[in-house]
Amino acid sequence: MVDPWEGAVVETYTGGRFDLLDPDPDDVRRRDIAAALAHTCRFGGHCRHFYSVAHHSIHVSHELPDDEPRLQLLGLFHDAGEAYLGDVPRPLKAEYDLFDDIEGRVLDAVWNAVGVDPPSDDEWTRVMAADDRLLAYEASSLLEDGSWTDRSPDLGYDLRSDSVAEIRERFLARGERLSDRL
Repeated sequence: MVDPWEGAVVETYTGGRFDLLDPDPDDVRRRDIAAALAHTCRFGGHCRHFYSVAHHSIHVSHELPDDEPRLQLLGLFHDAGEAYLGDVPRPLKAEYDLFDDIEGRVLDAVWNAVGVDPPSDDEWTRVMAADDRLLAYEASSLLEDGSWTDRSPDLGYDLRSDSVAEIRERFLARGERLSDRL
């Protein structure tokens, strides 16, 4: 019998196992990513209402050009490491080189499993710019403090909370559509 607590292994939504320190692309399942991100609230839960990382990721993918499905797919999965590692706030994440290394290895396994090469520096910069636009927009809409209002673009996205199951399925469908366009 396999010891579920051996090493840095976590059990996933679909009943799989994922080694955080030695990620294997064969252990990455889109459904696990979609489920975990749909259950993870943005801003560490400090929102006016529940709003998931999966919902955020769908919007990030839409912020990228329609004629670049690869870039949109990278945007959709840009936070996929959080499906396995949790949502660590950026200021804290920046202080931990080891965490950054582990997250990089997890994302490499994700890119491989999704069937895309890792993003180039230029692609990652473009994805992170879209992520930053969403961050400002979401913060001004979802947080009580209006300190983001002066820096927030009006992107027009609906940030109302859909059910976890609906967001999970929307995330999966978006990923399938984008993959089919590659």
